[in-house]
Amino acid sequence: MPTVTFRGPLMYRRRMDKAGEWIRGETVQVSQAWLDEQRHRLRPQFFVINGDAGVTVDAGNDGIPDSGWTKKDIGAWLKGKGEAVSGYTTKSKLLDMVGTVLNPPAPEPEPVVEEAPVVEEVPVEEAVEEQIITGDEQ
Repeated sequence: MPTVTFRGPLMYRRRMDKAGEWIRGETVQVSQAWLDEQRHRLRPQFFVINGDAGVTVDAGNDGIPDSGWTKKDIGAWLKGKGEAVSGYTTKSKLLDMVGTVLNPPAPEPEPVVEEAPVVEEVPVEEAVEEQIITGDEQ
């Protein structure tokens, strides 16, 4: 579960989600759903968030992993497609793997060996000279 620690300049800060206060240096365990809902209120200069799974945003709304997805979700998608995902893999390598799954390389065609055509020599009959009468020869 994610944890949130208040590191602000004051000792106490009022909580916006419920009654109570944030106490500087105190670590509070929160649910991922709460963190996703309240994330916009937790300014990075005042709060430290640990154990956050992140938010997956599908840019194309098509169910295909893109840069808005988390590494965990991309890995799960690849495993669902039958791809082996090893231990430490960067997000960009996972996205390259997604591209390979969606567009597998075309198999190389086998080289075709053509046989030379057999040419048979056929004797040509001797040409016969015929006199052509055109009517201009008088």
